[in-house]
Amino acid sequence: MDTFKDRVVLIESASDEIGYAIAAMMASKGAKLAVLDINSKNTSDMVSKLKEAGITAHGVTADPADCTGAKQAIASVMGKYGKIDILVSNSDVKTDCKIEDIKVKDWHQSVKNNIDPAFFLSREVIPIMRKQGYGRIINIGSIEYLGLARTSIYSAAKSSLLGFTRSLALETAKDHITVNWVVKGTIQSSDMSEEQAEKLAAKIPVKKLGTPEDVAGAVTFFASETSKYITGQTFFVCGGKSMYFSMSI
Repeated sequence: MDTFKDRVVLIESASDEIGYAIAAMMASKGAKLAVLDINSKNTSDMVSKLKEAGITAHGVTADPADCTGAKQAIASVMGKYGKIDILVSNSDVKTDCKIEDIKVKDWHQSVKNNIDPAFFLSREVIPIMRKQGYGRIINIGSIEYLGLARTSIYSAAKSSLLGFTRSLALETAKDHITVNWVVKGTIQSSDMSEEQAEKLAAKIPVKKLGTPEDVAGAVTFFASETSKYITGQTFFVCGGKSMYFSMSI
């Protein structure tokens, strides 16, 4: 069975339910955790929640969508553990809006929220991974990258993660670094009503919603030794929903 004993994982935007599931799953396999969020309360709440589950985590508060913030975050983790083996970029801020109602600031904010953290953190961590001779980078996307009505700026930002991931995978392949991405479908959250969940599940081939643990399982696979010969790939966690899109890759 794959373990992450002595591996250091940095999970960005770890304050949501998917971030927590990833942290808990990797910790259960021996990983040393660093959790990053732009909001100090989110960071402290996540560290406390993990502590209640018997999991120790190093909390980092910084803006990963900013050059300086990303440098500070990486420096904090390096100061604590002396290395970073695994980076999980989990930023996800959706926008539902007709194109004519989108303001310029909305466009730029969507890019900042959904792609900038992956870029700035990868730029800082790859030299460290190269020096170590080991690294795993996992970006988390959304099925909306394939394009849905009223999600144009969100879809644009998420689809850019595909090219970013594949390009980085080629650039780092010879350095024993893998770069992959997990595309999530409709994932159940604690704030969904039973009626909402049933309505959404009815539209999915498997007739049920995914769970944060389903996403965490895919992330953990890409982070493991089992996937050491896999890079630049897409892993759909969507209950078959992506099969509706002829352009899905």
